[in-house]
Amino acid sequence: MIRTAFSTVACPKWTLSRVARTAAELGFDGVDLRTFGYDSRRFVCDPLMSSARKVATTFGDLGVDICGLSTSISLDEPIRPHVAGRTFLFDQERVTRQATNLIDYASIVGAPYVRVFGFQVPEGEKRSTSMRLIANRLSAIADHARHRGVTVLLENGGSFRTAQSIREIIDMVDSPLLAACYSSAVGHAAGDEYASAIRTLGRRLKIARLKDVGEHGAVPLGRGKHEAEAFVRALAGYEYFDGWLVYEWDAAWDETLAPADEALPEAIRTIYGWLGARGGANPTAKQTAGAV
Repeated sequence: MIRTAFSTVACPKWTLSRVARTAAELGFDGVDLRTFGYDSRRFVCDPLMSSARKVATTFGDLGVDICGLSTSISLDEPIRPHVAGRTFLFDQERVTRQATNLIDYASIVGAPYVRVFGFQVPEGEKRSTSMRLIANRLSAIADHARHRGVTVLLENGGSFRTAQSIREIIDMVDSPLLAACYSSAVGHAAGDEYASAIRTLGRRLKIARLKDVGEHGAVPLGRGKHEAEAFVRALAGYEYFDGWLVYEWDAAWDETLAPADEALPEAIRTIYGWLGARGGANPTAKQTAGAV
């Protein structure tokens, strides 16, 4: 059964209470919480501005799941020569420590997934070298997730935009605590065919990201060029996908977009309409969404 969520990139100025309440009212099963780390104040609803237990209670009391913490962490930072007196370990493990700290937070808040990126192959460096560096860091992060009820997700982007490219890195790590988060818009722009991409990731795919894009940025579902309906139908038709479908409305990055309280009701109605056509919808949530 596919479960639905929206990303808080849709509503960066909302409180977490409003986020949870809106998800419950509209019939979303959960919310994907965007975070920029402990020192950030970019989003009012960044969960790390509150204690993990308070966040867990805010969502749990309304029956809304936190499907994951989506971070900005990229694992591509090359190891540079160090000045005398500094250890290689400190710089090399900085980004790893950031990720493991968030895994600890996710474990307390009840979020099953933490999203990270591989991202960019530096100019002049072999792709295989970057992949090994990223895989080594992912291995350390996944090891930390053991016994914490959290799985690390690698999302496509940067130099690794296709399903095949992130699968190659995931296979290098070969850990049950590392899986995939797939952005349909990024994959489509890179030339992925949706059904093939979903089969490529297979059981590794835990979160699928959905949005539609027109000539000048995000547009409501079904009105863009990214064949959003085809992606949802491909997910519903793949027997092994029982993860999360996360809707992204890029209001955090584009202030000209309609506010979330206008965009989200239309989006959930559209999503459940597409899912229902293939029997992949949550019946209770679909009824709730239809009543909005």
